[in-house]
Amino acid sequence: MTETIPETEQPRRKAKRGLAPWVLGLSFVAPVALVATMMATNVGVFSYELGFRTITLGVIPKFATVVAIVSVLSLLISLFLNPKKYGPWALGAVFVSGLVLAGYYAYEQRLRAYPPIYDVSTNWERPVTFSAKLIEARGADAHPVMDNPVVPKGMSYEWAGRRVADINAQTCAGAVTVAGRAPVERVVEILKGEGYVVFGRSDWRVEAFYEDPYFGFKSDVVVRMEPNGTDVRSVSRHEPVDLGGNCRRVTKLVKLISAI
Repeated sequence: MTETIPETEQPRRKAKRGLAPWVLGLSFVAPVALVATMMATNVGVFSYELGFRTITLGVIPKFATVVAIVSVLSLLISLFLNPKKYGPWALGAVFVSGLVLAGYYAYEQRLRAYPPIYDVSTNWERPVTFSAKLIEARGADAHPVMDNPVVPKGMSYEWAGRRVADINAQTCAGAVTVAGRAPVERVVEILKGEGYVVFGRSDWRVEAFYEDPYFGFKSDVVVRMEPNGTDVRSVSRHEPVDLGGNCRRVTKLVKLISAI
């Protein structure tokens, strides 16, 4: 006997069965919002606090988690009602939302893998200093440039209270003074060739900044040239944890300057 579905029940059945395509569309909101936030932060529409801390690390992962839960429920409903028709839609929603959450999980793992620092220098006995002009350009809300920075208490159980100089020595073996005085012109050429924007220069110091292609985060780099050696220092403006970025930049510059 053929089951007759009451007219009042038909819209409900259609709504349930049509949930999967809507959830798939909803799952794309998080990655699209992430890309849009990156672009807006990069060009200065959003501040670091709003674009990265609030939206990227706060709103989007929470939204993606809710969508992931709804996607799983949609998959279960689709498998129960009409797996061939709506199962692929629901499975796609689970995949997209899961991919977003996997990206955030990978980011959390990287945070744990690197020390919570944003400052790397080749010389902490005689710290490389920044000009007053560059300090002003960094802005009042940027990290302070200190001669002997220390990881704040509460920042990390493993690293809290330790000197950045000691952390550099332990985690960034390539951050070493280059023997001799590097030529100013060659240092400028190297910086420009590596994508840095040269901010200022003198006979003994070259200042520049690096901007990442995603959120547009800036790190300021100073190369100090003296007869007894050439030193490099890189300090992020806003990132509390640089994920090894400053170490990689300093190490690369040391290698290039050593090859002059």
